[in-house]
Amino acid sequence: MVLTRDEILGRVDIAIKAVEVPEWGGSIYIRQLTRGEQDVYLKRQYGNTQLKQDTRAKNQEIKGFNIYGHDAFICSMGICDEQGQSIFTQKDIVELDKKSGVVVGRLAKEIVEFSGMSGDVEALDELKN
Repeated sequence: MVLTRDEILGRVDIAIKAVEVPEWGGSIYIRQLTRGEQDVYLKRQYGNTQLKQDTRAKNQEIKGFNIYGHDAFICSMGICDEQGQSIFTQKDIVELDKKSGVVVGRLAKEIVEFSGMSGDVEALDELKN
């Protein structure tokens, strides 16, 4: 069966799951990030990449810039209610930044892995090094 545009766009394909957070005294829901959210996250984490290539010297230089914190940001996008609706807004990032780095970092990693982005992050880490 070949799907139509409307059928594809009408499908709900973002999964949700519960995650235990003992430090907070219970569990929360997280959801997979959309493709657009993944792109925003990767740009926020790794900055805008510039490639400078000197064909005469046969070398290239890769520079990243505008790199800043991202764990609280990804948690603000990926922590949700039972229906997959975000429970935080961008304004909450400042407050999430005040939470335990261990907890927020673990949840951010869980959201990245649940969203199938582990390979994206590893590839960009290699590019930076």
